[in-house]
Amino acid sequence: MEVQFLGTGAGLPAKFRNTQSFVFNFMQELKECWMFDCGEATQHQILRTNIKPTKITRIFISHLHADHVLGLIGFLSSRSFLLDTNASKITIYGPVGIKDFIENNLMFTHCSLSYSVEYIEISSEQCIIDNKTVTVFSYPLTHNVECFGYKIIFKKQKGSLDADKLRGLGIMPGPFYREIKESDTFEFNGTVYNSSDFLSEDKPEKEIVVISDTRYFNELADFVKNSNIIITECTYLLKEDAHHARKNYHLSIVDIEKMIAESKVESLFLTHISARYDKNIEKSAIESLSGICNVRIAHDLEEFSL
Repeated sequence: MEVQFLGTGAGLPAKFRNTQSFVFNFMQELKECWMFDCGEATQHQILRTNIKPTKITRIFISHLHADHVLGLIGFLSSRSFLLDTNASKITIYGPVGIKDFIENNLMFTHCSLSYSVEYIEISSEQCIIDNKTVTVFSYPLTHNVECFGYKIIFKKQKGSLDADKLRGLGIMPGPFYREIKESDTFEFNGTVYNSSDFLSEDKPEKEIVVISDTRYFNELADFVKNSNIIITECTYLLKEDAHHARKNYHLSIVDIEKMIAESKVESLFLTHISARYDKNIEKSAIESLSGICNVRIAHDLEEFSL
């Protein structure tokens, strides 16, 4: 489980910060990669990474501001060239209007995709994915256009089988391994065994929250309270710029402090950073939060294990 940031800037692209996008590598957990937002030139940023566009099967769009969506058509088109006509679909989640935005742009640019697109348009807080491994919720934010955050909950999973230990009993890899993992006990050669003796520790539930552009509101602290990992916008890194944040419907470092004060967050990633700030200001912002959790200010192309 990793995250790689493709664009970490706010509004305009800058020399060292592209517009917003990042990708979760969930290949080990789900055999999928998920993209969140797709600002202009996202596909160019991907060329500088090991990310395979064909592995990205879901795209989550927070809102329809240009710095979060202008890279979509280019990315979808390029992905089409890399896939054959039997390619699996891609699912795009976003506010009402995301389908019209994409379909009209594809039509006007005469772009035909070699795969199908499923659109899940969101208008409220709701569960948008729920399977045996993961649940995803959308959550309305307070921006100057309709905007959503997302909560990803990886459910508690049984540990991995100790194949060497099973081979020691004479049980070779095969369908029986699944039966062992899914049952409390199993029988082999007339002896009953506890499955737990052949499993590593259970994988605990893990909660990841993604917060895009928003003004601070009190309920935000409740939304992130039980999260292990938070990826959030923090456009304004100086405390004295907090009034700009509120005026422009964004978060400041003061808001972040309030938001996580009572949370159990372990890792905090700040993105959507204004180009006005230099390394010294970034360092000062990190220091103000370091006593609460492990905090990082994300930079383009940085990759982190979760």
